Amino acid sequence: MQNIRKIFFQTLVWFKELIPMLLGIIIIVAMLKQAWIFTLMVKYLSDNFLSVLLANVLWSISAWNTINAYVIAHSFWKINDYILVISTFLIAWTTVWIIQIPAEMYFFWKKFAIIRNILSFVFAILWAYLIYFLYHF
Repeated sequence: MQNIRKIFFQTLVWFKELIPMLLGIIIIVAMLKQAWIFTLMVKYLSDNFLSVLLANVLWSISAWNTINAYVIAHSFWKINDYILVISTFLIAWTTVWIIQIPAEMYFFWKKFAIIRNILSFVFAILWAYLIYFLYHF
């Protein structure tokens, strides 16, 4: 019984340390949830490397629910039919989580979190170009 009490209080201390980090992530996500900025940006992007890089950077910062990415990508497709930019959007949004790096560093190793996000960032561009090539094949 004493051991269960000890584990319970350790869990409460862990939650107490975790709450500020989670609140920070929630606040940043709420600030970035203004989708009109992204919609406006999609209108002016094209299928060149600079647009892909800009899209990758901006969508790596966003941290919405990843399932919503597919619905929003469909809306973006109606605005701008550039497969390269929309592929980058989907891949970066679902794999690169820059805002969540502090939480990822807390739960995993710092080195792991940084390397995973860098590799995801690079592979988002590479996969987008592969999808673009296959789409036009």
